This record gives sequence, C-alpha cells and structure tokens, in this order.
Amino acid sequence: MPLCEPQQKPFSALNWEGGIKAFARRTDWWTPLILCVLSVWSVLAIYSVNSLKTPEFFEQEFVCKQIVYIGIGWGAYWAVALVEPRVVERWAWVIYAAGILLLLPVAACALLKININPFIVERYGARRWIVFPMFSVQPSEFTKVSTLAVMALTVGRGVSAAHLSRVEKIILNLARHVLGWRPWARLGAPLVRSLPLLVRMAWLAALPFGLIFIQPDLGSALTYIPMVFALLVIANVPLRFFALLGVLTLPVAGALAVDMTQYAKALQTSRMNLSETAAHKNPASAIRGSYKGLFPIRNHQRERIMTLFAPQLIDPDGGGTDWQPRQARMAVARGELLGQGFLNGSVVRHGWLPPTAAHNDFLFSCIAEEHGFVGGVSLIGLFALLIMLALRTAVRARDRFGASIAIGTAVLATVHVMVNIGMNIGIMPVTGVSLPFLSYGGSFILSCFLLFGMVQGVRRSSQPLQAPARETANLVPPVQLAGRTPV
Repeated sequence: MPLCEPQQKPFSALNWEGGIKAFARRTDWWTPLILCVLSVWSVLAIYSVNSLKTPEFFEQEFVCKQIVYIGIGWGAYWAVALVEPRVVERWAWVIYAAGILLLLPVAACALLKININPFIVERYGARRWIVFPMFSVQPSEFTKVSTLAVMALTVGRGVSAAHLSRVEKIILNLARHVLGWRPWARLGAPLVRSLPLLVRMAWLAALPFGLIFIQPDLGSALTYIPMVFALLVIANVPLRFFALLGVLTLPVAGALAVDMTQYAKALQTSRMNLSETAAHKNPASAIRGSYKGLFPIRNHQRERIMTLFAPQLIDPDGGGTDWQPRQARMAVARGELLGQGFLNGSVVRHGWLPPTAAHNDFLFSCIAEEHGFVGGVSLIGLFALLIMLALRTAVRARDRFGASIAIGTAVLATVHVMVNIGMNIGIMPVTGVSLPFLSYGGSFILSCFLLFGMVQGVRRSSQPLQAPARETANLVPPVQLAGRTPV
C-alpha cells in the first residue's frame, strides 16, 4: 500500500498547528457532512417508529436520549480528531487494557450466570451491559475501538521474536515446529517470518473475542474476524496464510453443518413426541434447554441461523424466531419504489415489528417502508461514500499505524452495514449487529464517532501545514521576428 513519507515535526498532543485556516484546509469536511445527515435521519426514523403512540417529538424517550447520545458523540468525534494520532499510538496498550477491564465483570457474570444488582443484570437472555443510575454502558462496543488501536500499533511497528513475552515465545516455537513438519515445510516456510506478528495478533483478538462470546454476543464477536484479516493484509502477511486458514476452516464448516442437521433432527423428534397443538405453537421449546451440540453456542443462536434456511422447521407458524425477520421483510416490501411517506409506515408504526427491535436492529426496515427503494439505496450510497473516504485516508496516511486505523474502521463499518441490512432484507441471520450512526444506543453511537474521529485525526495529521505552492508555468520567451514587435 503506498503511504506518504512521514513528516518530521516536534511532538504535540493536539493537532492544531497553523490555526483555524490550517484546521479548515486539513479537515475532510465530507465525512462530517455525511455523519450529520445520518444523525438527523436516525432521530427522524426513531421518532417515526413510535409516532403513533407518542405524537409529540420531544416527549419520546428514545428520541430525546438519541439526541443526547449523538451530541456526546459529536463532541467525542472532534475531540479525537484534534488529538495527534501519535498520542493514541503511545497509549494504545493502556486503552486496550481499559477495554478488557470493562469486559471482565460482564463476562464473569455471564459465565457464572449471576447478577450484580443493579449494575449487571440479564437482559434478553444475555449480560452485556453495565447499568448506572442515569445510563448504561455496553463494553463490547468500546472494546472494538481499543482493540483496533493496539492492533494498528502492532501492525505499524511490527513485532520481532526478541520482543515477545515468554508465553508468546512458547507459542512461537510450537508454531515453528508445526510449520517445519515435513508435509508442511514448503507451504509454511514463507510464514516463519510473519509468525511473531501472527502470534501477537492472535491473542490480541482472541481475548476480547472470547469475553464477548461468553456474554453471549456472537454478532459483535464475529465482527473482529474481518477486521483482523484486513490488518494482516496491511502487514504484508503472505497470501498463503489466508489460503491455509481457508482450508483449515472447511472441517469447522462441516462440523457446523452436522451440528445444525442434528439439531433439526432433534426438533423433528420433539415435534413427533408432542401433541400437534403444542408442537405447532413452539416446536423448539421442548429441547431448547437440553440439547447439547458440537459447537459451544446457544440453541437460540442455532435457531436464528436455521431460520434463514429452514423457517418452516424452526417456526412453522411464523410467530416465534422468524417473527421479527418476517415483519422486517414485509416492511421493506411495502416500501416499493418511493415508499409510503414519512410517518406513514404501517408495519412498523402499528407495532407489527416489535417496538423493542424496531428502533435499533431493524431501523432500516422503517426507513425502507417510508422511503422505499430510493431511500434505501440512498442510505447505502451514503455509507459507501463514508467508507470510501476512510479508505482514501488510509491510502494517504503518513505511516502504517494511521493506515491501519482507517482500514480497520472502514472494515468494521462495512461489516455492520452489510450484516444489519442483510438481516433486514432476509439474506443474513439475525445477529444483533446495529446500523452505524442510525440504530438507537449510546455505547454504539459513541464508538462509531470515536472510530471515525480517529480516522479524521489520521487525515489531518497526514496533510501538510501549508498548502503546496503552485508551480509556475514554463513560459516560452517570445520569438523575435525581423521588423516586428514581440508578441
């Protein structure tokens, strides 16, 4: 990846050299403009969801809270954008440790299945939030920011075997022995040089992944995988590593298919043993708490995945696991080309799509119903432009750390957009992944602003303090002609 040459300048915590004019010139104003449009669209869509029940704009609790969250997010965005990226680079390990410490009490309560009233309690079958008197915090959202910061530091500075810890050196030696095994020797030889980096990146990602998976929050945990792969590409890890990893995942995919097949057979057996009325009402209830499969995932997560491929088996009457996705697809279909109009979406406003999910994970369905295909494509276009601006910042970054921050942010945003819109239109399983800058939620909104604030900081630090001088055109001297004045 082509990177700009680093500029040698004295260290400063704030990226404010040159005053207001330099600030305005070095800032990418297209990104704040897009974020402003998305923020306004978010508030209006959330208002529309509950407008039938509460017509007054400022009387809606979700609307007022979302405005506060967005206001805090904008403050955090500009604060981070003004911070020199080298400050984030210096404190990356401290930021990462703070993110892990936030996750530990939530993961411990989820693992032990206990509550710490009123701070950590079970909500919707999971323990993901730390509740305070005035607000609640979802640590997994902030851990994305902290993990990206320390991974960008690792990719930017590189890792040598001499600087690994004792545990990392043990893992490194084991990996070298495996790659030195004769059947793998030719394939693994080019990977030996990248092993120190791979070892460190593996545990940096595995620690938050495991703590989030325990909660359980499979959707948020899976977003780490594409981010790590993108950063490994920036680190020039040989492509055969990804090919080898793809081959090794084939047995895992096969085992997952076997697990789902066994669960489907268990459901069929359960339905045969129950009366027709009870089985039709909730076919999965009889085995949901007792079935133990090959994979360490919850049975409701199995049902969400299988609902995408076999809805008649999991939820034959459409009143259980498939209820929300079915209503979301109906809302999207009702939008047609131009939509039903603002405050005219009947599926969402009349509560057919449950109010607990309509303003967060399924907010895109509300937008598609009211603004139609044109509105949905326009929203996707805004996200595409936002991601392209982040990628442009990565290309123009002055060092590999800044490029890694921008690439990681772009990948995280892409995954969230694709998964969320995919589950709204029925091509992805419901995983609880929110739509950036639109879905309701303080922790998620703040984490999105923090990520793109860091990208803005990278963009500003990579720009020169003064505008490049215009090159004077090479003027050809006039030709002297006999008896004539030079032209």
